[in-house]
Amino acid sequence: MLTNKLLKLPILALAIATLGLACSDSNNSGGSATVNGKVEESQAKQKSADLEGTVVTLATVESNGSINKISDIETTTNASGEFNLSFDANTAQHYVVVAQNGSSETMGFVSASLENGDNVTIKPIDFESTAESNVYAELVANGSADIVTKNDIEAMITSRVASEINNSTSAAAKFATALKSSAEARAEFFRSEVEGNAEEKLEASLQILADAQARLEADLNSASTAEQEAAAYELFVETSANAYANADVEANKAAQAIELWGRLAVNNVSSVSTEAENSVREQTSMMAAIAIDAAVRAEAEASEMSSESKQAIADAGATLKANIRTAAGVKADVEAAFESYKEEVNTTMQNDANVSSEFVVSVDTEINATTGAKTIFDSAVASAVTADVALDVYTTFFSSVESSAQNNDTQTMSDATLSAVTKIIILTSLQS
Repeated sequence: MLTNKLLKLPILALAIATLGLACSDSNNSGGSATVNGKVEESQAKQKSADLEGTVVTLATVESNGSINKISDIETTTNASGEFNLSFDANTAQHYVVVAQNGSSETMGFVSASLENGDNVTIKPIDFESTAESNVYAELVANGSADIVTKNDIEAMITSRVASEINNSTSAAAKFATALKSSAEARAEFFRSEVEGNAEEKLEASLQILADAQARLEADLNSASTAEQEAAAYELFVETSANAYANADVEANKAAQAIELWGRLAVNNVSSVSTEAENSVREQTSMMAAIAIDAAVRAEAEASEMSSESKQAIADAGATLKANIRTAAGVKADVEAAFESYKEEVNTTMQNDANVSSEFVVSVDTEINATTGAKTIFDSAVASAVTADVALDVYTTFFSSVESSAQNNDTQTMSDATLSAVTKIIILTSLQS
């Protein structure tokens, strides 16, 4: 079973709980923990004077997912909607901050645990942070709050789906299931596919993700315009997409891990609504595009392709990311963007004097045949919603393409170029 194969999940859960405090300043000699933040009406910075005096109360998420306020731990916001909430961190765990202004109630979640002396700043509290908190509560209920990172939740839940999540416990639960499956797949992928100190590389990746989350929350708190917020989110997505590679995971494996994580997320929320599916795909396809582009460029650099070919591949990657950005998560448009990218990269390789055009055409034709590896992969991965099933589909595809490459080796390329071209074919086939 998957639980027997996952990469030391208890240790991983402890690591994630610790990393959840990456956005805090710690002085454990203190007698209390402090959560800082501010309450907003919307992400568009439309503040109003009546935010002053909003009651902010600490709450905890119980094992069944219910959110219970701790009535004697509360404060009020100032004229700017800002607050500082101090409390004994030994009180409970799975902290949520609830902001009550008249009949309006919004939330923001902190982390699984805090220690006295921690000083934490959370992102502005609004309808989007409320949706994230509702999903976090469902993660506590399904037992996966300690393996899903705050970064994961941030990356998957946007303002596009906030209202749907806030108005539907079922939607929140499905997002939580998606996050759980994706986190399990990440852990198992590192265990089975990442070479050399996989556990350490996973922990390093999680630290980078925690740092990206901390930077986002700080940037959002200091932002005064929608443009500054957009820039903060763009940096967050870019940093998160490159986290694995920056933790010394081989670039092509880093891209595969990102793509797998996102694929499971999309598959698991597809039953919520088309808008929910498109919203998640918008986020995950951009992260996949960033990671795949970086990996393909790295493989091209490792080959004997000409500088002109390497530049053409880089240009194709820039076009891919631009097209993904405008696709807004619509399935057909995302697939078309990746297909166009694949064709551009394949054409570039076929026209390079140091790459066998015959090899590229033969492998591409073979894996896209009716019974080919890509055809089988597309059919199987479309319905994969659990980590073990998805990973089996991916590893089978990788093995099949590598086998096809060996069978079609024309013996005219160097080993480095053969390896690079094979990996590029795998990478460009994942989403096309």
